[in-house]
Amino acid sequence: MCAMKVFAPDYYSGFRCIAGACRHSCCEGWEIDVDPETLKRYRTMEGPLGAKLRSCIAADPEPHFMLSARERCPFLTDQNLCEIILKAGEDALCQICADHPRFRNYWSDRIEIGLGMACEEAARLILTSPHPIRLVPVAEAAEEQPESPSEEESALRNCRDRLLACVPETGPAARLREYLIYRHLADALYDGRVEERVRLVDRAFDRITEGWDGRSVPDLIEKARAFSNEVEYDDEKLEQLLSEG
Repeated sequence: MCAMKVFAPDYYSGFRCIAGACRHSCCEGWEIDVDPETLKRYRTMEGPLGAKLRSCIAADPEPHFMLSARERCPFLTDQNLCEIILKAGEDALCQICADHPRFRNYWSDRIEIGLGMACEEAARLILTSPHPIRLVPVAEAAEEQPESPSEEESALRNCRDRLLACVPETGPAARLREYLIYRHLADALYDGRVEERVRLVDRAFDRITEGWDGRSVPDLIEKARAFSNEVEYDDEKLEQLLSEG
């Protein structure tokens, strides 16, 4: 039996963390949980880095890095670089750090991955893409086996395709609407709230573009980044926007 294919927008492979050049570090002001597998590794890591890792992780309510008084990760250097990467490599990162700003949606016959706009570099990459979104295979998930999609899944994907087909060909506002469709419509896979999520796309688009002059791409990038940071990663605020009349 064939493995499940993983799809992503074609700009996905061009993403690279800009590390110290980032103006809004994801290592500052965010709760950083440590997954069980990585925690086991940190508990046995030798040397000064291992000792520091163990001293900087709190156990409750879930294992997490204890932020500084400035809400910075204890491993974020003064140059806004990750001490863990510098001393042990990217493979030593916990899962949440390795994944950010990626998100995934699990269909019966495929997995789709994308980039969240809370990351300014991801927002820049998405909003400056020169052409409409194109999903391309990027990997195979050998541990997953594809199944035939249900009627509800097929209807949801058709709905998404129709919405994407109505988006203009060019311009950062078009790329923004595509992102919102791709990012949020598939969540109906989990709760069935298709119509609410279609309206959510419009509300989010209007909120992000409110006050935008229609010309400055850097301004739109920052507005999209701020919205994603404040709403898309806050379950309560996202639910409020989803449930608006």
